[in-house]
Amino acid sequence: MLKTILVHLRGTSGDVSTLAVAHALGQPFAAHLEALYIRRDIGSLVARARLAGDSQDPGAIAQAVEELQNQSAQEAAKAAGSYAAFCLTSDTAGAGLPAGPKMSNAFREASGDEVGELIKQSRGHDLLVVKGGLESAGGLSSGELSKVITSAGRPVVLAPNTARPIKTVVIAWKEVLQAARAVTAAMPVLETAEKVYVLNAEEEGQQADCELVVSQLHWHGVNAESQRVDTGDRDTGHAILEMTRAAAADLLVMGAYGHSRLTETILGGFTKSVLEDASLPVFLMH
Repeated sequence: MLKTILVHLRGTSGDVSTLAVAHALGQPFAAHLEALYIRRDIGSLVARARLAGDSQDPGAIAQAVEELQNQSAQEAAKAAGSYAAFCLTSDTAGAGLPAGPKMSNAFREASGDEVGELIKQSRGHDLLVVKGGLESAGGLSSGELSKVITSAGRPVVLAPNTARPIKTVVIAWKEVLQAARAVTAAMPVLETAEKVYVLNAEEEGQQADCELVVSQLHWHGVNAESQRVDTGDRDTGHAILEMTRAAAADLLVMGAYGHSRLTETILGGFTKSVLEDASLPVFLMH
């Protein structure tokens, strides 16, 4: 059961859909939504100002920091505005403590390094919802998002530009531990879905066997079936995304994995394709 969902707001137009996706995920469980905006502290502002400019002149750095502070204040106001608008149209009630059999919500600010603070805060919740897609659309950069996914220790859902009730779910299955963890973490959502498809994609010359997963889902009362993915000339990520669209899926569940032995912040090509191109919410577990 999902009871606490952290919703990352950034003061952009993407906050609306991020809140909507969190609401769709939390509604079956009367979950509490914690909307969070993270202001940059002075240390991260100074570091960012130095990286952005060629000059190390203290006056220029101070001016750049002031501009970043003003930008952060404007973003915080937009985030609070998106949250207020969400409260007017949703069936949630403000609450600081567990509110019983109805969805609740709260808005707060934190300060610090955005990625580090987001990782820290997410560990006190069942699920983290962030804006998906490209950085230019209001999301985190690919490097920041990779670090959050691989370090949070919690499932992360990427929100697209629109949201709808979660009725049909697709699982991208591969014989790796991250995929198994993703299925376990997503089980509350899977148990409330009307239909679940487990996609069986061939990658690196091997076909994954997903019948054990389908059997497990049946024991949980999930209406699940397997489907084979014919990738053809496409990469696996785009082939699976095409099948999710064909199935009119409302959520894609997958493990976030990579092949780098040097750093966990570099995700594999399959995961990258989904991070950049997904037009539906993606439930990820590392």
